[in-house]
Amino acid sequence: MNKNKHLTQEERSIIEQRLIEKESFKSIRGELGKAPTTIAKEVKNYILLRKTGRYGMLFNNSLFRGN
Repeated sequence: MNKNKHLTQEERSIIEQRLIEKESFKSIRGELGKAPTTIAKEVKNYILLRKTGRYGMLFNNSLFRGN
């Protein structure tokens, strides 16, 4: 019984593009036919963090948005 647990690279690219366009997980779901939870977990598992701050101060973990 195949439950389609994995997303293809094309689906990941679509998710990335739609998140850049600031669309919701529910609207992305409509396009891909996947559960919003699947999309949210994919984003959570592959999001990049970077350290921000300045000399002499503690670093904060910030979400990397690529801007």
